[in-house]
Amino acid sequence: MAWNYVLPTISSLPVGYDCTVPIPVDAIARRINATSCTVVAHFYIYHEGRIVHEGEQRIDFRGDKRPTHAPAPLVWRDVGDAWKKRNGFLELSFHDADEREIFANKAAIGFYTIYTAPGKKSFFSDNAYKYGAPPVISQIAMFGRFVDGYPVVHLDRDRDLAESITLINPYKRPVLAKILTQDGRTSGNIKIPPLSVRSAALIELLRPDERSWFGQIQLTASNRLVTYNVKHSLHDPALISDHEHLDPFRADPTHLPAFQAFRQRIGKYIEIRRS
Repeated sequence: MAWNYVLPTISSLPVGYDCTVPIPVDAIARRINATSCTVVAHFYIYHEGRIVHEGEQRIDFRGDKRPTHAPAPLVWRDVGDAWKKRNGFLELSFHDADEREIFANKAAIGFYTIYTAPGKKSFFSDNAYKYGAPPVISQIAMFGRFVDGYPVVHLDRDRDLAESITLINPYKRPVLAKILTQDGRTSGNIKIPPLSVRSAALIELLRPDERSWFGQIQLTASNRLVTYNVKHSLHDPALISDHEHLDPFRADPTHLPAFQAFRQRIGKYIEIRRS
């Protein structure tokens, strides 16, 4: 079975940083089952419900599945105050220029986005499935809600340690989300408009008399989202030290009936012996 496209991915665009996306040529080449083709890398920049920029690159693959030229990385420069401290996001997709079914696998291609700014620490962050992520599909089927978690939140007013959760809604309907902690704190409902991004400041989970807190959070939402944990300065949220994805709460079974587990072990043993 083959496809003429690869599932699109989403990358965060935090205000205050330039964003560079190297085109994952090797990963694309491994998916191609044609002797020659032209792959189109198409990207959209979204901010507050609208497309503010779009573009594409065409990559020619010939014979040995190597590109005829090295494609330039996609670069989005920080827009400064124009976005009024509201983050945006980038959607990137790949498809065959002639709509031929050239891809042996349509799963989203994983890669890292590079973030840089003068006088600030540079950092990498991975992209995320826009849709089609198996753990997200199974969890919503099982629980009826989107559920993410993050195990190591550390907030400290005196040490200038703050964190936020970036909530990206790359879909055409609004989403309601809520953040909860293991000791009963909650953010209340957070509304993320369509094709928009909201940032939930976790420092608001502290009581006025608290100086620090260390714990775990769980995020639930009425529909799937793309989420990131951002560690940053309390006094300057645009000074980021880390930018990581949250982990989906998995719906996988935690145990198997004894006989089924035994059969799987036998099957693995036979497979090892054959190889």
